[in-house]
Amino acid sequence: MSKKEEAARLAAAALDPALLPRLERRTPRIAMNKVTDFTGELEKVERDLSEANRKLALHEGALPTRKLSPQLIRPSRFANRIERSFEGSSFEAFRQEIANAGGNVQPIKVRPVVSGGYEIVYGHRRHRACLDLGLEVLSLVQEEMSDKELFEEMSRENEQRSDLSAYELAMHYKRGIDSKLYRNWSEIAAVLGKAKSLMSRYSALTELPETVLNAFESPSDIQPKWAEKLRQVIEADSAAVFEAAKAIKGKALSPKAVFEALINRPPPEFTRVNYPFGVWTETSTRALIDIDKLALAADDLKALRTFLSALTEKVHPGERA
Repeated sequence: MSKKEEAARLAAAALDPALLPRLERRTPRIAMNKVTDFTGELEKVERDLSEANRKLALHEGALPTRKLSPQLIRPSRFANRIERSFEGSSFEAFRQEIANAGGNVQPIKVRPVVSGGYEIVYGHRRHRACLDLGLEVLSLVQEEMSDKELFEEMSRENEQRSDLSAYELAMHYKRGIDSKLYRNWSEIAAVLGKAKSLMSRYSALTELPETVLNAFESPSDIQPKWAEKLRQVIEADSAAVFEAAKAIKGKALSPKAVFEALINRPPPEFTRVNYPFGVWTETSTRALIDIDKLALAADDLKALRTFLSALTEKVHPGERA
């Protein structure tokens, strides 16, 4: 509509008030559109604010992160990582990933210690990688934390990591018992919500002798379900199991092949001779004599000791029995 036409309409409305309502109805329609637009923008702002509050609530009570020198941080005495966790191609790839990122993107958690510095709650591999690379460690600092709180948070956080082995978990739980945080394996099972049968396997893992552990490329290769069987065969004939373990140590065998070799060791050939005073048992590598002390006179026992002393001197000159 031209300006002239608009002026004519206004003039006509002045002469005839009946035309005024029609003109008044036109103005609110324009204003209502503006109000509707404003209302829509306001609703959008309210939605964005609600979403921001929701996200903020997720981080309520969260600890701020800070960069710490890796030299100020020490491993926890409850650490569930064995030294071999910081070796090999897997850790090398992990360290290179942190190097490429310029540091650990996912923070570790630490607590202050009285003597100064910090103790790791979780994140030992991230800390070691940063220490090797000379990079500061992105860390969450928990100012107040008891030993028990540290142990349980470490347990729950690291159980979610696929690279943590059963052996490392087992030794971690054992440290909790050795440190008197828990009375026994059953109590740890109850606190962490673990089945007692699984804890029994972990317990058996921690009791395996070093000779048997060394037969595997790494203790982390041992499956929990193997531990009980290994304990049984060791109790039945430890000498034979140890001989088998030494024979296969360092050989390129799969973990399962090592396990099979230990539990299916060939029965040793032996000779058994019964004497009035005891029993002589001889295998291909060992000779054992079980003497009934009461069946021998004091002079005979003395003579036997003298003979063994002389034999020791003959086999190992300079050593005393």
